[in-house]
Amino acid sequence: MSQSINVVYPPLRDPSEIPFLLSSCIASARSSGIDIHLLDFNQNFWEYVLDLEEVKSRYKTLEGDWNYWSEQQEIPPNKIEYVYGLLKAFLRREHVENKLVEAVKMMKSSEDLNKREEARTVIRYALELFQLPYTPTQLALNDANLMFSTESTEQLYKSIEHPSNPFYHFLMSMIEERATEWIIWVEADQQLIPTYTLTYLIHKKYPNINISWAGPFFAEFGANLITRPPSSIDKVVAVTHPNDFIQSLSSVRRINNPVIKWGYDDLKISDYWTPYDDIRLRKEWINDLSFCAWLTGEHSPTIRFYLYQPTTAIDALKWGEILERFRWGFYLKFDQFLSGDDIEMLKSKGVEWIHWELKGWLATDSVDVVKENMLQTWRACKEANIPVYHSIVLGYPLSSPEDFRAFITFLSDHQEWVDRNIRFKLFRLYENSPFWNRPKDYGITWIPEQKPSMDLQRGFPFRTYTGWDSEHFYTLATSLVSQVQRKTRKDFPRDVLAVDDTKLYLSNTKEEEDVQEINMDDHIKVVLSSKIQNVTLPFSPTDLEKGVQLTVPGQEKTYSSDPVIQKEVNVLYDLEKDRFILINSAVSTVLRTCDHAIEIGDLLKRFPKKQHASVRQLVKKLRQGGILIEQARRTIST
Repeated sequence: MSQSINVVYPPLRDPSEIPFLLSSCIASARSSGIDIHLLDFNQNFWEYVLDLEEVKSRYKTLEGDWNYWSEQQEIPPNKIEYVYGLLKAFLRREHVENKLVEAVKMMKSSEDLNKREEARTVIRYALELFQLPYTPTQLALNDANLMFSTESTEQLYKSIEHPSNPFYHFLMSMIEERATEWIIWVEADQQLIPTYTLTYLIHKKYPNINISWAGPFFAEFGANLITRPPSSIDKVVAVTHPNDFIQSLSSVRRINNPVIKWGYDDLKISDYWTPYDDIRLRKEWINDLSFCAWLTGEHSPTIRFYLYQPTTAIDALKWGEILERFRWGFYLKFDQFLSGDDIEMLKSKGVEWIHWELKGWLATDSVDVVKENMLQTWRACKEANIPVYHSIVLGYPLSSPEDFRAFITFLSDHQEWVDRNIRFKLFRLYENSPFWNRPKDYGITWIPEQKPSMDLQRGFPFRTYTGWDSEHFYTLATSLVSQVQRKTRKDFPRDVLAVDDTKLYLSNTKEEEDVQEINMDDHIKVVLSSKIQNVTLPFSPTDLEKGVQLTVPGQEKTYSSDPVIQKEVNVLYDLEKDRFILINSAVSTVLRTCDHAIEIGDLLKRFPKKQHASVRQLVKKLRQGGILIEQARRTIST
């Protein structure tokens, strides 16, 4: 048998993420005469679960269960999660089936953020069908779902054959192709469950074949696995450059002078869900002659570069020297500031956006100086018309909770300078980081004892002399997020530069836009928005939601002792915001009258005269909330 290697890119990564480093590794290996094949199971997975016929078939399969449970007098605790998922799924059915194909096209071709946001919602609804009977904690478009970032090795093994693992049957169908060696490529912790699952399935089918893990993840957070690989793994290799990959290949001879080839190799870029060809840069590549030579060649006009590791202004200017003919942006380190001259220089080198890491004020900072430096940076970017995106990091050990609250207030008071808040991150303490190796330098006073079974843990508890206790991070975070989140600006999107903490998607209680005066002329036609479902349900969605216990693979669940009792309720379901609003029967009656366009005057005639004032006021409120919308009048052109 010829020596052949399959390299797998596991599922769950953002389908707009083009694996540039991996494709460069494959191209370099081939140029050195190695028989190697890239299997992008990520793209295959998204196609697998988002085929419209598969979605329709899935709905058909679930119909019987929904009909059964909707007629029951009560829902037992261990079925509440499923029934809640079914209820939402069938409210979304028509919307999903009608919009799915268009939504996928929109993600691949549109640069319009609002359209991508709408498309992303439709796709998420379709994905959640395939997670039932479990609450969809794993499949979420572009979400870095950190339920998995603190998984122990023991939990990961348990998750493989757990019924909530959506990758098991898909991956089992994808390993028909025989090879003498399999390499599983890991870039992020979201890929750990499919990686463990795929390893198990390959080993089960081909017990004598070598299986290795490789990728940039092991250079950053998975370093312990290099020295302690799982028993079924030949080796684990950190790869940040194609040369690392070539030298790691176990089934071929060592190549001393490999030919490094950068690029997409034979990837079909049009299959990825982005109108851009995005490449994430690593800092060390700036000194690589082969990479710099590749940059001088011909490239697609849609190519963009993102220097995603925290970067100083000086390093960004160095990158500008080789990237000036491209569209690019960078992640500015939290203790860095930019002058007007810096911004003008960066703009002349092609910078199109700056993503700024913010961690609050440190205990040693002069707060007034930091404030002035931040304002200076914002002003310079605004004057140069360069967007500023923020990542806000909660819990940095050398700040304090009190100072961080003041910092959030400062940000909130200066919202006009910010284009978007892209991330809200919680600081996490992990092994082999500077914070772990030198805790005293960062004010960390307590870390729990290390446990061998938790060698993949990315969130060790800690306490600091400045007053942080990581146990209370989420509580504090949820009290602060809404102060800086602006929905009209699409803050914290599930999009490029993925969000870190899905639990922190909060609705802002403040109205972002001025309420315009509503025209209530009797001849105005109103109709129920297509984004709103006005329905009567057999169970209260609020009661069901309270009984849901999220499923995390490998963790045992406990259920409440109380069932949910049948209680007919009138509900508005907002398809766009995934939100329920309980309404009384009177409001429901008015809305049913508006299922089809009707003039306000005709609507009033359907109610007793003494109710006209209250109905008119209700219609006004429903229009202000976007539940009722005005139907555009026909013109000659239409």
